[in-house]
Amino acid sequence: MHYSWPRELSEQDMREMIELMDAVAVKEMTLGFYEPVGLEKGLPLMRAFEADLRKGAVDLLHVRTDEGRIVGMVTLARAPLPARRHIVEMRRCVVAPDYRGQFLLEGWAEALRKVGEMGCDVITLEVRDDGPSVLWQRLGFREYGRLPDYARADGRPVTGFYMHARLADITDHFEATGTWLHELESDRVAVAS
Repeated sequence: MHYSWPRELSEQDMREMIELMDAVAVKEMTLGFYEPVGLEKGLPLMRAFEADLRKGAVDLLHVRTDEGRIVGMVTLARAPLPARRHIVEMRRCVVAPDYRGQFLLEGWAEALRKVGEMGCDVITLEVRDDGPSVLWQRLGFREYGRLPDYARADGRPVTGFYMHARLADITDHFEATGTWLHELESDRVAVAS
């Protein structure tokens, strides 16, 4: 896998990113849309995103196969207010279903390296209750709030979790244990039973 932080996107990159998000939307409904967005709706969204990328308002990690196909991505958006410049929001964390588990931890290490390079100490993210909240907990995130009507899927409300982690806590855990993954309380209860 190849990791890069592009400052602009080609038309082909945008198309591949839409295809990646659509592949995930078909299976998981967790990206803010519960059906494929398609090129007609997706390209205007990607062009607006690319404008933010060019301005430096966001940073984008691409994960590509050896053949050059985009199979993973994550967006980092640093808080714009001076008093909040230590906070970065992690968005659009997407991994192609066929590539799950193959580069997650390497990609995670690369994203954390970038967070540190940006001078940020706190990472925030939002995740739906039907999304990978347990994965984020295993990576060291803790819930700091929830919104019961965060999103709607097929007309039914979906709860959203707001989560945060400190970069130092995540890296300290890795240095102490040799793994990015944290043991959860539910893991300890299951072992004790």
